[in-house]
Amino acid sequence: MTEIPGKEVTLVMIMVFLLLILIPILQSRTDRDLTQMFFGIRRRKKPEEQDLKNTRREPRIHNGTKGELTSFIAQMLRFTTKNGMRLVAPGTVSHNGQTARLTALIVAPGGITGVYCLGFGGTITPGDLKAPAGMSAPWRQHINGEDKTFDNPLKSCQQQKKLIQSAMEQAGIHADLNVVTVFTNPRATLKSTPASIYTPKGLCEYLKDNSSLKTGSLDIHTTALTLADLAGIKKGKDKKNDKKTKE
Repeated sequence: MTEIPGKEVTLVMIMVFLLLILIPILQSRTDRDLTQMFFGIRRRKKPEEQDLKNTRREPRIHNGTKGELTSFIAQMLRFTTKNGMRLVAPGTVSHNGQTARLTALIVAPGGITGVYCLGFGGTITPGDLKAPAGMSAPWRQHINGEDKTFDNPLKSCQQQKKLIQSAMEQAGIHADLNVVTVFTNPRATLKSTPASIYTPKGLCEYLKDNSSLKTGSLDIHTTALTLADLAGIKKGKDKKNDKKTKE
């Protein structure tokens, strides 16, 4: 029987010791097991492990901020001024004890467009629009690996259109009114959404390409002032002026 020299035994023990230390480090950094490292054999991951890995890869997304909404209003102000329209913001028109939750009202010669803003991020998918209760079916939001639901914006727009239309008629404004939803979050992805759902860029394209809004006899200046009064904007400015006068 051949005897192994002491130096070689010591060397083998050192190599084994180093392997015991290095292998866990390599596995944690490469996400590969021993068989994969030494023999190139891939271990099939369990479904739950794969799902967890996919979830970790999704970028962290937040819902909208006040700054994004302010930026959107500034964008619309520039657009309406450039394209012969008027912007009334906020569009919180009050009537019969109720107040609309619109971010803005855009007055054009051919009609008025109400803008209902939502700041949800992630992937936005509508409910079953073909179902009998399609207008009431909640919508889905997939964000940060979670699925959530929120109120159907089509139903909200319909309710607010009815409120504002009634207020306009009482104030003597006779014009077509359309209320649309705009997702202002730049990290929102809209999937299979109906035509009345927009991103800020999509809304500008709609307003610019809609020829019926450009042709009409609506006095945009007078109409905008009346709508601002209904939204309480003019009254707020008057109160500030009265306060300055008294001082």
